[in-house]
Amino acid sequence: MNFIEDLLFTSVQRMSIASNPGATLPRRASREPAGAQTRASLLESAIVLFLQRGYDDVPVSEIAKASNAFPNHVTYHFGGKEPLFVEAASRAMLRAAKHAESITRASETAEIHTRSLIGDLLGPGAPAVMLFADAMLFARRKPALQVMIRETLRQLHDAGEAAMEDTLRRTGWRNRADPAVITRSFWAAIFGLALEKAAMGGNFEQESAEAVAYIMIALDHTFEAPEA
Repeated sequence: MNFIEDLLFTSVQRMSIASNPGATLPRRASREPAGAQTRASLLESAIVLFLQRGYDDVPVSEIAKASNAFPNHVTYHFGGKEPLFVEAASRAMLRAAKHAESITRASETAEIHTRSLIGDLLGPGAPAVMLFADAMLFARRKPALQVMIRETLRQLHDAGEAAMEDTLRRTGWRNRADPAVITRSFWAAIFGLALEKAAMGGNFEQESAEAVAYIMIALDHTFEAPEA
């Protein structure tokens, strides 16, 4: 599982600086452990609060208070509330993907694997999926925020492809389709549904999960069980 963790979390600091030019540079933070701890605390508090209530209902002052910090620390470390939100949503999404991958490793068939992934992401992982959908909408007209969105999507694709290749090695399943194509199709279906929900409101229904499952199971038919 270490390769999954590496793919998911190695680029977070680089993403943050690229998307928030006004934020503290990593080398300065590395010389100031207290500053790095404040930043990490603000991010973790933001993840929890944004997952609970979304962007509009969480003031910067509440994030700062939960972190034993001051509101101006958000601007100092992240460049403002919006960059903090996008980074928090990205981190939450990467964690949700890692969790979904970890609970499906023992799946006996490709169909069970697919349904388990979708069930976790649209069930317990739904708040993170929706948060990231909101972040994608935020970044649509703001190029600086798009850097982190693109990098998060890249990490999701890379980690998903690596996990699929690992599954093929462990199970002996064979597939005709490129794992990269299947992985990108999976996330396109998940985020397409999430963006629809973000725009229209409401929660994921069972029918929505079944629709995504149907698409992915059709792709999973490119898998073949190992020969006896």
